[in-house]
Amino acid sequence: MDIRTLLDNLDDAHEGQRLEFKEAAAGLPDDLWETYSAFANTEGGEIVLGVSEEVAGGRFSATGVVDAQGVVASFWSSLRNPQRVGRDVMLYDGVRIEHVDDKDFVVIDVPRAERGEKPVRVYDRRSKGFVAYVRRDGGDFKASEEDIRLMQYDGIPSADRKPLEHFGMDALSEETIRRYRNVFASSKPQNPWVNDSDEDFLYHIGALAKGHDGRLHPTQAGLLAFGYEYEITNYVPQYLLDYREERSGDRRWDDRVVSQSGDWSGNLIDFYYLVTERLVRHFKMPFSTDETGTVHGALNPVTEAANEAVANALVHAYYGANGSIRIILKKDRISVSNPGSLLVDWRVAVAGGFSETRNPTLMRIFSFIGASDRAGSGLQQIWRTWQDVYGEEPTLREAHSPASISLEMPLRDEKAVAQVRDRAQMMIWSVSPVDDAAIVLLLASCPQGLTPQEVHDATGISKRSAQERLKRLCEEGEIERTKDGRFYRYQARRR
Repeated sequence: MDIRTLLDNLDDAHEGQRLEFKEAAAGLPDDLWETYSAFANTEGGEIVLGVSEEVAGGRFSATGVVDAQGVVASFWSSLRNPQRVGRDVMLYDGVRIEHVDDKDFVVIDVPRAERGEKPVRVYDRRSKGFVAYVRRDGGDFKASEEDIRLMQYDGIPSADRKPLEHFGMDALSEETIRRYRNVFASSKPQNPWVNDSDEDFLYHIGALAKGHDGRLHPTQAGLLAFGYEYEITNYVPQYLLDYREERSGDRRWDDRVVSQSGDWSGNLIDFYYLVTERLVRHFKMPFSTDETGTVHGALNPVTEAANEAVANALVHAYYGANGSIRIILKKDRISVSNPGSLLVDWRVAVAGGFSETRNPTLMRIFSFIGASDRAGSGLQQIWRTWQDVYGEEPTLREAHSPASISLEMPLRDEKAVAQVRDRAQMMIWSVSPVDDAAIVLLLASCPQGLTPQEVHDATGISKRSAQERLKRLCEEGEIERTKDGRFYRYQARRR
């Protein structure tokens, strides 16, 4: 943050999720520590000392800090006093003095606390005890019991792998397990787990674990992934998955999949299948899947990115909250929301390369069928695809108390769909190996057929190679051709 620019525009300034002004006329303000705790427990933020607020008008003015060095020394001293602050999350260079227009200002940059450091508590003289705060809409609020439970859950490594000893194998859907194992076997035919019994297989992927009684029980991840909805809600009463298509505008929804409907299992794996099958139908682009609709080397970047957004919400959600996982497909956007907070700054998440998950066992289960990225590049892939294909960035928002995350991915109107598909096609062939199967797939997506020059333009292979390969595929009966002036136009074989 540029302090001079901020101070020059105080008439229009306002406190927000990551910015707080305090006067500090009489030294270090006592209520600073509430903001310190709130910033650390949510998204981090900056506290600017030396800016006062008019009680009546709510306008800010730059008053400065008289003894800036003394205030800084007092801050570090109090921060390291365990009777005042429960945990020090500050970086060594997190406090600085800015000199602007003959006045000193102290800027304190409070980082987002690591998941194992939360909740960050400070001593509250009114309640005579340590209290954790959260930041919401420019204000500091005492953390609710739900906020504390989320922070404590995030502080436990592999919390979703604990065995749930009051559940047995009968809480899991045999149909979901069979479908999952079929996908696993088709993508990993040499894996020794393919020949395991169901119990051994589920134990290996983390869906079952040994309890104190020595028997195998579903883990939290296993129950969520494979369980029946009525069993899941015995453990998580507020559990709800909701997918809606709201494209017509003249009714509440055009299509809906909800976990409590009773006509399907209601678990995460089947929900992922049902939703991604609908997204494939919506985008109507070439897409490499198996009979389950699950991604296996998908060629369509848009559908891959949308599927990643769905899987991302499912594996990163906090299932101890009252919120639900909602995916809404409208004419102009896809909205994906889930309970829980981000574990890293959203800019770090979008940049990629850093993987941090709330439910590592659940992510492991999804990753075995190619349904979730484990390398920390999932959001990066979504951002890059939406920029390349739609020319727009998605929007990621984080809310607090209750904690939730929402991702909005803008869509073009129906008139622009053809242009979007053309751009997606160019992306497909520019990044994928162009073997014979890829050429056949390209022709299948273009009913009017393509000339060798157009295949060259779309795939990047040489024109001579395009001519030779198209001629050979035609002779082998894989494709057909018709005369178009001086050239041949090649089409997928009509079956």
